[in-house]
Amino acid sequence: MKKKFKLTSWLLILVILMIILAIINLNTGDMKITPPEILNLIFGSGTYSQSIVIFDFRMPRIVITLLVGFSLALAGSVIQTTTQNPMADTSFLGINSGAGIAVMLFIALVKNQDANIYLLPILALLGALISTALVFIFSYKRSSGITPNRLLLTGVALSGCFSSIMVLLTLKLSPDNYQFVMNWLTGSIWGTSWEYIIIALPWLIICTVFIFSKMTILDAFNLGDDAAQSLGISLKRERVLLISLAVILAGVSVSISGGIGFIGLITPNLARRIIGYKHSRQLVLSGILGSFMLLAADTIGQLISSSSEIPVGIIVALIGAPYFIYILIKSN
Repeated sequence: MKKKFKLTSWLLILVILMIILAIINLNTGDMKITPPEILNLIFGSGTYSQSIVIFDFRMPRIVITLLVGFSLALAGSVIQTTTQNPMADTSFLGINSGAGIAVMLFIALVKNQDANIYLLPILALLGALISTALVFIFSYKRSSGITPNRLLLTGVALSGCFSSIMVLLTLKLSPDNYQFVMNWLTGSIWGTSWEYIIIALPWLIICTVFIFSKMTILDAFNLGDDAAQSLGISLKRERVLLISLAVILAGVSVSISGGIGFIGLITPNLARRIIGYKHSRQLVLSGILGSFMLLAADTIGQLISSSSEIPVGIIVALIGAPYFIYILIKSN
């Protein structure tokens, strides 16, 4: 009962803070629109230009930010649990770098990019899935299957390889395309339209529902491999399935938001510290923390510079890097 009350309190506080951040975020940019004017727009009044700015540009950006933050946090929580490593993150499986290579190939090889812009998130997702599949293939060993440590080490090695390839590909880009790719790689909420939300939402909902249906299995992973196997759980099958769901969640998110890191690292650790290891509570709190953190980072970036966008990934990294070092110190 105490844990349930604590979870409800945290969720209520975070939702209130996200509403405040959303109102501030809607009022950023060159065209200032006050909260009373936003309310007028919601109830059907207001000017045409205000309606276009709010409903066609700023509102989709906020929705995408909330969805991406929730999905990355959920994916990070699943990966940390299945690999039994609190320092694991989606980027360690080559998701960001694989999607980055796909984006760079699209920019470098496709001439009429504006006409094919909706191909970009699909190609980025394919790049993330292919790179992760390679990580699984190279980390497999016939005698022991796929172990968590080998999976993470292979992911780090291949991510380094993919990053080197991306550096070579930048030599093929024009200055304008180079700037777009760099913004994407550092994490820029660029897919700011309802079309991208419609493309991403079915994938995110399906994977989220499947992950929440596996909460008992995730709790068993916290007991260790031997204890989980004694409960009759097929570790190899469940680990591959859960990580695959996390990869799809992260891949879809990265495809519309760019290479945002640390959300999947920070929020599960914070959630465990606040509410404990039981996944019926931890997954929910991790997801909401992820949405809050990404929306806060995006709002801060826009407040710092309204004329030129600061990639949200930079703000998140400024928060995440010190916390990553803190986790490393505490784990020793």
